[in-house]
Amino acid sequence: MKTYCKATRFFSIVNLVKINTYRIGFIGFGHMAKIICRAIIRCKLVARSQILFMRRDPRKIHEDEQAFGITSTSLETLVSKSDIILLCVRPAQAEAILKPMAQLEMKSKMLISILAGARLSYFEKFLRSTPVIRAMPNVASEVGEGMTILTPGSDAGREFQSLANLIFNSMGNTIELSEEHMDMATGMAASGPAYVFSLIDAIARTGERGGIPYEKSLKITAQTFLGAARILLQGGGVSVEDLISQIAVPNGTTEAGLKVMRELEIPTRLQSVIAAAAQRSQVLSEEFL
Repeated sequence: MKTYCKATRFFSIVNLVKINTYRIGFIGFGHMAKIICRAIIRCKLVARSQILFMRRDPRKIHEDEQAFGITSTSLETLVSKSDIILLCVRPAQAEAILKPMAQLEMKSKMLISILAGARLSYFEKFLRSTPVIRAMPNVASEVGEGMTILTPGSDAGREFQSLANLIFNSMGNTIELSEEHMDMATGMAASGPAYVFSLIDAIARTGERGGIPYEKSLKITAQTFLGAARILLQGGGVSVEDLISQIAVPNGTTEAGLKVMRELEIPTRLQSVIAAAAQRSQVLSEEFL
C-alpha cells in the first residue's frame, strides 16, 4: 500500500481548509468506502475518533470496528455528529436512505455521493439546499493511484470542494468536470481499469504463447503499462504522437506492430468500448429520474 499522501501536497498548495477539524460519516461501508476510509486514516486527514459509519449487515459491524478502529452508529446519530457525509450505498438503496435523511437536520452538512448514475438533481429532490458533490473513484484508489472524477453541485462552495479534493487526493488524483461529462468519464475512469486489465492479460498471454512463463509475462506487461502511463503524466507536455514517434523508428519492431494496429482499427474499436460504457452510465442516470 502506498504511504506517500498526495493529499498532503495538495493541502500545502491550496492551504484553504484544515480538514482535521471535520467529522466524517460513512453511510454504507462496502469495498470502496473502506478504501476511502483507509486512505483518510493512512494520510492522517482526521483522527479515527472523528469517523463514524453505518451499514446494514450487523455481522460485519463489529469486524469493521475492530479493523478500522472507528465507531458504528445509527443514521440519526451519524448525520447529527458528522460534518461531511459520504454516501456509499448501492444505487438501489439510495432512496431508502435519503428519505429519512430528509427528515433530519441537514443544515451545515456536506454530502459526497459515490453512487454511479445518481445525478445532482436526484439528491436535490430529497435534500434541497444541502451541498452535494458527486465523486466517481476507481479501483486503482486501493493502491494510491486512483482517478476520481468530481462534480460539485451549485451549492458546493470552495471550502467543500477543497475538502473533497483532499479526501480523494489521499488515494490518487482528482479532476473536476461538469455533470454533462460524468457519463463519459465513468466509461473512461471507473470502467477503464477493467479494460486495461484485459489488454494486459491479452499481451501477457501472447508472451506465454512465445514461451515466457505467464507470471513473468504479466509482470513485463504490467510494468510496461505503468511506465508508459507515468511518462504521459510527467512528460512535460510532450504529445502522444511525439512519444510514439520516438519509439517507432522506420522499419523497426514498433512500426511493424503499429501498422497491424491501424489495419485492425484497434484504436477505433477501443473508442467504441468506452462509448458503450458511457452509454450504459447514461441509461443508469436516467433510471434515477
